[in-house]
Amino acid sequence: MAEELTAHDPLQAHLDAELGIDAENLTSPIAAALSSAVAFSVGAAIPILASLVEAQRILAIALAVLIGLALTGYVSARLGGADAKRATSRVVVGGLIAMAVTYAVGKLLGTTALA
Repeated sequence: MAEELTAHDPLQAHLDAELGIDAENLTSPIAAALSSAVAFSVGAAIPILASLVEAQRILAIALAVLIGLALTGYVSARLGGADAKRATSRVVVGGLIAMAVTYAVGKLLGTTALA
């Protein structure tokens, strides 16, 4: 049986039988790259727009980013069939830690442009 499966295309036989992957049904790398570029650009617009706020600029940016992170966690959990509360919490906490570390390093090195 194994010889029959691998006689025509051994790689495709292995992908299908062992990994459940259909090589003909994979996402296009170009489509994946374009969708990532669009998603990144839209996501980057959120804190950029928040930076236009004059009063409490850092707070506005942090809140805008947290809202964006929460939306990202929730949507990705819903699309992936995972627990939305857990996924959203994980993304938000990770984002908070990343923002705090980035801000602290910027302050330490004197490179923080925003006051």
